[in-house]
Amino acid sequence: METQTPQVPTNLTWHHRLPFFYGWVIVAVGFGMMFASNGINWSLGVISTPMRDDLGWTLSDIFTGLTIRVLATAVGAALFTRFADYKNGPMRSVAVTGTIITVSLLLTSRVTEVWQFWLLFGVVNGLASGGHSALVTAAVVPRWFRRSRGRAVATATMGSSVAAMVLPPSIAYLIRSTEWNTAWLVLSGLFFVLSVLPAVLIRRQPEDLGLVPDGGSAPQAANAPAPAPEVSITAREARRSKIFWLLIITVSLATTSSMGVPAIMAPMFEWKEFTPEKAAIAAMIYGVFSLSSRYLWGYLADKMPVNVMLAGVGVFNAMTLPLLILLSGNVAYVYAALVGIGVSGLVVAQGLVWPYYFGRSHLGAIIGMSRPFPVIMSASAIFLMSQDFDRSGSYTFSLTVMGIMAGLSALMMVMTSKLAGRKADA
Repeated sequence: METQTPQVPTNLTWHHRLPFFYGWVIVAVGFGMMFASNGINWSLGVISTPMRDDLGWTLSDIFTGLTIRVLATAVGAALFTRFADYKNGPMRSVAVTGTIITVSLLLTSRVTEVWQFWLLFGVVNGLASGGHSALVTAAVVPRWFRRSRGRAVATATMGSSVAAMVLPPSIAYLIRSTEWNTAWLVLSGLFFVLSVLPAVLIRRQPEDLGLVPDGGSAPQAANAPAPAPEVSITAREARRSKIFWLLIITVSLATTSSMGVPAIMAPMFEWKEFTPEKAAIAAMIYGVFSLSSRYLWGYLADKMPVNVMLAGVGVFNAMTLPLLILLSGNVAYVYAALVGIGVSGLVVAQGLVWPYYFGRSHLGAIIGMSRPFPVIMSASAIFLMSQDFDRSGSYTFSLTVMGIMAGLSALMMVMTSKLAGRKADA
């Protein structure tokens, strides 16, 4: 009996000849983009003090700019994330929006009035950010993996943790040697190198290169086994489901702390009578523990249902977020470590929840619809925390609210899981 030999594709490209799966290149690109994009937020906490001293602004003036940026990101996500569903959409979106962000950071170094800062850093930077790093880590990286999706998303989002660990003390040292204007120039150059140039490497999904998720080539032989079927829910179908809206509420409640607390980490420790240099160390500790726990969260996400993980993260954050109210002295550094662990788990779980329930095919459009809601909550948290300090001289009320929101997110996730009955995508 004649044996049938599997056909080998003749149109192999350099993507196929790599000694590892090309999906990990996409992960590396996402890592660099998360480092640069979130590094802007972590650096602002250090830049804010010399900026307000030099320009005569208040803390609320500066963090209102961050609030506007986060809100504008929600609008940008609704406009740009859908391009992740088109073949060359992610590459083009990242290249264009990354260039806009680079220029906005360059011009931010020249601001003299609050409205200029709000326009450049808040509106322009924020709108472009909606089609940049979040598009890659949330709508592209999950397409390249199924079995290893948790570890892949965790690795890509580690860039944010490394930025929190490296940039605040580096920017603090730079400002001591020069001025705050120079810090924005450095961030602009860093963003261009890490977030604009690598755009040429981005591909929407493995099938566009003749590959399959997690590695290998698409089956060519007639007797090759077909891959396991995937759930594929359209954006319209998702929008009409109760699960979609319950997930939005759950993720929005959970996200309240993910941006506000880390971004204002340094000012919070200055509230606890730490010097700016020691406060920057707290941000670094946050980054260390966020980084070191990220892969563990990714490993757990590949071993357990993401709904269980998201509920557990909510309980953890509910218990830890208000702790800084009670801590003082060097013991307060423990708080930075706990926040790093909790936010790390939250970022990984949020990146997995949408493909978990709705599949890969229409991920960009689904994320584009869902993202504005949690982003608005993040922006509200930043505004609440800065206003809380300006009005009361402390963060007691806002940190208490953060803890309550995290607890409510865990409760909502339990309710959502009971309604869903089972997960959508293995």
